[in-house]
Amino acid sequence: MEIFTQIWDIAVKFFNDSIFKVLLDMGLNDFIDIIVLASLFYFLYRFAKKRSAIRLVMGVLLFLLVMFIGDAINLTALSFVFGDFKQLGVIAILIIFQPELRSALEKIGGTTFIGLQNINHTEKKDVSSHYVIESVSRAAQRLSTMGHGALIVIERVNSLSEYKRTGTTLDATISPDLLCSIFYKGGALHDGAVIVRDGKIDSAACVLRMTDRVDIDSELGTRHRAAIGTSEVSDAVVIVVSEETGNISVSIDGNLERGFNYTSLRNRLESILVPAVKDRRTKKTKKQKPAEKANNN
Repeated sequence: MEIFTQIWDIAVKFFNDSIFKVLLDMGLNDFIDIIVLASLFYFLYRFAKKRSAIRLVMGVLLFLLVMFIGDAINLTALSFVFGDFKQLGVIAILIIFQPELRSALEKIGGTTFIGLQNINHTEKKDVSSHYVIESVSRAAQRLSTMGHGALIVIERVNSLSEYKRTGTTLDATISPDLLCSIFYKGGALHDGAVIVRDGKIDSAACVLRMTDRVDIDSELGTRHRAAIGTSEVSDAVVIVVSEETGNISVSIDGNLERGFNYTSLRNRLESILVPAVKDRRTKKTKKQKPAEKANNN
């Protein structure tokens, strides 16, 4: 019981002498500094939460907590064992989290100036997105029915140039018939991914990056692993049609959503690629309700 009392006294003293005093001396720049740092940590937490790295993060935090308690209550042996960690800890963390850090930097670095320019062309993108969504949804349903596998990547802001270079450049107008022809069994371009960019089929037979995760369903094949891996390092939307089962899946932000058909796939892609559609439908519904009430009266 005495040890808990001692810990409590140390915590209170630490708060009064350090935290409370610092809060009184803080200025505007300090608050901005804290907000930016907190946002960075929140981004890293969300990024790690979607991957198996979250278990490593919890382990490191527990390790740091034990080390802090050991220093606070003067546990000599514990402090001696963990003493070198303060010097080598940063290097160790960089080595342990190398795959996750690489994925995060690839996703940040993939944002191009062209992606920023697209902000001024929202209406044009909405029109092309509707046609892309319709073509992809219809093609996915047909391929599923025929038992043909498919892997379709819709590029958004993050550039997919490194994957395009591995395939064959087409620069063709997208259509359900063309997509089905590409993924027809035995075709020259069926073994790989199609990359859709700016409303066109940019390239086909592309080789994608497969995920390094070990916590995904063992029944998933290379197409699904490639879809997850690509969406981990970019903001692309990846559609997968399983050759074995005909199931249609969507991968975004490293998460795989399964069990789609034509209608549900179209609605899901609209919610991702054309956010304005949902807002327009909501406003339209709100405007119709008073009219319905007036007619009833």
